[in-house]
Amino acid sequence: MVHDDYKEMIPARALSALDAAEERALNEHLENCSECRKELEGWQATAVALSLASDPAEPSPGVRERILSEVRKDLTADVIPFKSTSRRNLWSSLGSLGAIAAVVLFTAMSIGLAVLWRQNQRLAREREFVELVNTPGARVSELRGTDPGLTATAKLAYDRTGRAILIASKLPSVPQGKAYQLWFIVGNNPPVPGRTFVPDKGGSVVLNEEIPREAVDVFAITVEPASGSNAPTSPIYLRSY
Repeated sequence: MVHDDYKEMIPARALSALDAAEERALNEHLENCSECRKELEGWQATAVALSLASDPAEPSPGVRERILSEVRKDLTADVIPFKSTSRRNLWSSLGSLGAIAAVVLFTAMSIGLAVLWRQNQRLAREREFVELVNTPGARVSELRGTDPGLTATAKLAYDRTGRAILIASKLPSVPQGKAYQLWFIVGNNPPVPGRTFVPDKGGSVVLNEEIPREAVDVFAITVEPASGSNAPTSPIYLRSY
């Protein structure tokens, strides 16, 4: 393969879309090509920015109809063939139809990459949870709903240093301006506020936290303003027993 062939593989590499043989070939090329390494870094940085910029969203039916309308116009337009001895970009050679296709492809790639990035991030944090559980002296508390009908569950693992990770699932979405908040209850003292968090669309969350130095008797979760509260303002939603 020539240098341009490797460069064309770089965007697919950023999407983890290369097959095993292509990835091996590109990896060998990257070892000796600083230009391609730099370009890959740029694509990866763009991918990260896209994944964190907003939640993945499916284009509306109106967008789809506008795209199809433009495609129909191009298919019915007169085509004037011409020859060129120079190598032209594929999308440019297809004119406006190619530009539309490029936009659609880039949007699909961005959405897919955003989903993949978030999944990888969550898996990484779940691995951290497992590693923390296996730390000598670590403990795990299970939090259950105060209402028998609630299906949400959570586990909080923590070690002797106070490092803690909360992992929860099946949490209902919260109203705009609201968030869940973690609390630490020690004896009869007022609850100590922890961090606030909002679950993903599937109701899951993995939260890194630090617990108080005192022995915590109860871990609890309530629904509070998104900015957090110094004292609970709503009934306990989940708590440890």
